[in-house]
Amino acid sequence: MPAIVRIENLVKNYYMGTVTVHVLKDMHLSFDEGDFVALMGPSGSGKSTLLNVLGCLDRPTSGSYYLGDVDVAGMTDDQLSEVRSTYLGFIFQSYNLLPQYTVVENVELPLLYQGIKLDDRTKARCIALAEMVGLGDRLDHRPLQLSGGQQQRVAIARSLVNDPHLILGDEPTGNLDSRTSVEIMQMLRELNRSGKTIIMVTHENDIASWARRVVRLRDGQVESDTRNDTRLVVEMN
Repeated sequence: MPAIVRIENLVKNYYMGTVTVHVLKDMHLSFDEGDFVALMGPSGSGKSTLLNVLGCLDRPTSGSYYLGDVDVAGMTDDQLSEVRSTYLGFIFQSYNLLPQYTVVENVELPLLYQGIKLDDRTKARCIALAEMVGLGDRLDHRPLQLSGGQQQRVAIARSLVNDPHLILGDEPTGNLDSRTSVEIMQMLRELNRSGKTIIMVTHENDIASWARRVVRLRDGQVESDTRNDTRLVVEMN
């Protein structure tokens, strides 16, 4: 499979007055199309910053970030917004649903942000995605009427509405109990088997064991990069 993401000499610094915080340090990584990757590491290792850079939510200080064949590191804000809305799907730990919107309306949101006219065809697609994640009987419910697991299912359906090249997950099971976490991971595994590329941050070994590959970061650098295709639980170093 060709690389869908490639970063080269990636550096990310934050500046706090006269202090420079070096978060990502000359990082080199590539992720193949169709892969399922867990990013792990202790607090401060850089995994969330890396996910933000991959999601075009933050810019690298220097280096290159190729999404497909295009280096997006030097794009303008408008161009990055277009990349986010067209090529990327996001699943957040806190779900990030709008409480006044129904399930279907929350799934529709990325299309609205793209300026796509919402009509019967787009609504039918959103309903189909809600049904795919098991919410066919909750279409008119609002987030506060749903369990945490159901809210995360809405977030997964929303992440798919623009048919993204890459799905990024930030602790997608972080707020869920063990049983619901397994249900969500089963769903993500099926999406991956259908061809979706998934990169997720997690601090839990049992969640990382669902991924095909585990990349561990420490102090802004890659500490280890191992295949996990047999779904064995990865042991901490």
